Amino acid sequence: MLDPMAAYVIKFFENIPPPDPRVSVKEYREKVNNIFREAASTLKEEVANVEDKTIKTKDSEIKIRIYQQRPWSPVMIYFHGGGFVFGDLETYDSICKRIARISNATVVSVDYRLAPEYKFPCAVKDAYNALKFVVENADDIRVDADKIVVAGDSAGGNLAAVVSILCRDNGERWIKKQVLIYPVVNFLAPTPSLIYFRDGYGLLSSQLMEWFTKQYLRNDNDRSNPLASPIIAKLNDLPPALIITAEYDPLRDEGEMYGILMRKYGSEASIVRYNGVVHGFVNFYPILRAGKEAISQVAASLFDL
Repeated sequence: MLDPMAAYVIKFFENIPPPDPRVSVKEYREKVNNIFREAASTLKEEVANVEDKTIKTKDSEIKIRIYQQRPWSPVMIYFHGGGFVFGDLETYDSICKRIARISNATVVSVDYRLAPEYKFPCAVKDAYNALKFVVENADDIRVDADKIVVAGDSAGGNLAAVVSILCRDNGERWIKKQVLIYPVVNFLAPTPSLIYFRDGYGLLSSQLMEWFTKQYLRNDNDRSNPLASPIIAKLNDLPPALIITAEYDPLRDEGEMYGILMRKYGSEASIVRYNGVVHGFVNFYPILRAGKEAISQVAASLFDL
């Protein structure tokens, strides 16, 4: 049964206009981001210290924001959601502050490059480079480089999963856990939940999902690239995963299937479905009990590293 408060979430999403070919993606992004920024600005989360930095690479400059409740603590590197097209440091400011405060640790939020200006695999490169920066500059940031968690929701969950695979392939044991919140892991084939909940359950309609895919991927061949669709990657020897899904979410089944496949190939995965809620419910933690519980569960992943 749909949580009565989830109806407010669905109504909120109804205020977001669908893509309009007459409007540039940049203009559309700004309109959508402003809606989420305005909502986030009303939340009064506090954390001991907040610092912005810029990571310079040969390809790009990546903005990060460091939320530190306690120095020399475990650190979570967080990749925001938004279909690889929306989202920034401001839209996820309150969530990252809350995670840092509850965990009494550090969260590093990553402002990776967005599509369609920067298509796949630009976001993957930025996610990996941000992780590498934290590892190499742990002393300056005052975090414990031996206790790193990568996390993200939706598109950000995809990036957390993919950088975990990249590090495994590179022989880099930097990541101790991965937290995937209703992640996008499959651009290849529809799942039952994708069919059941593709329309009428909030922001993530079938039309918008296809639009996101078109913006992010360079061509159809990218759908079968394991760094875009990690569900087809080798899933052995990966960091333990916490996978959070929502009952009324088109992405529910692919996230849960990802966890099942991780287990099949010998990796650890805990799969937690929050019933009665829709995609994006974590962003609405002020009104959804499930959102508060999920954020607390994400924060708890930093406790026992």
